[in-house]
Amino acid sequence: MLAIDHIVITAHDPKKAATEFGKRYDIEVVKGGEHENWGTYNYLAYFANNCYLEWIGLFDKHLASRSDNPLIQQVVVALENNEEKLIQYALRTANMDQFEHKFKQKGVSYRGPISAERTRPDGSTLSWRMLFPEPASSLPFLIEWNRENKPADLSLINQKELSFLEAPTLYQADVEKTLQLAIKNNQYKAKNALIKYNTDKEFTFTIT
Repeated sequence: MLAIDHIVITAHDPKKAATEFGKRYDIEVVKGGEHENWGTYNYLAYFANNCYLEWIGLFDKHLASRSDNPLIQQVVVALENNEEKLIQYALRTANMDQFEHKFKQKGVSYRGPISAERTRPDGSTLSWRMLFPEPASSLPFLIEWNRENKPADLSLINQKELSFLEAPTLYQADVEKTLQLAIKNNQYKAKNALIKYNTDKEFTFTIT
């Protein structure tokens, strides 16, 4: 079973966007760090059910534009179109190699695994791997961490939960077929939250 790892929100000014969200919903937000190879940086809000929101923006547009990472490509396009919104989400796995093996067996096109890291505000390095089934525009990506991704100060984890994510209905068939998830009544019960494929609009999420 997969877990919702994080939700990706584009922002021209991630600090401002995260801070405004935090004040509005009484949520603690923290600086994440820089993805030095991609030209991006982020601010984060961690939740009690082991997932988080990520506001991501560019500190070097030229570097980001040259990235072959599908997520960074999505971020660049969104911000070029002046779209500051939820664009993607990641599902956490402890066995990415198994998913890659299944993709190969079934002839699923994918990108990765892509190894990545970022420098945290305390100077430590956090690393992970990402796997992108295609088309990336309608499918979540898979992420596997080298260690648990939590802030050094555990008091910064909000005692609220990101209880469910609503995704466009038109994405359900691709997700169900490609990731072979047990989606029933337009819902996937992840380890830590619920994903609902029940809207004709854009992605939304609920915090409780």
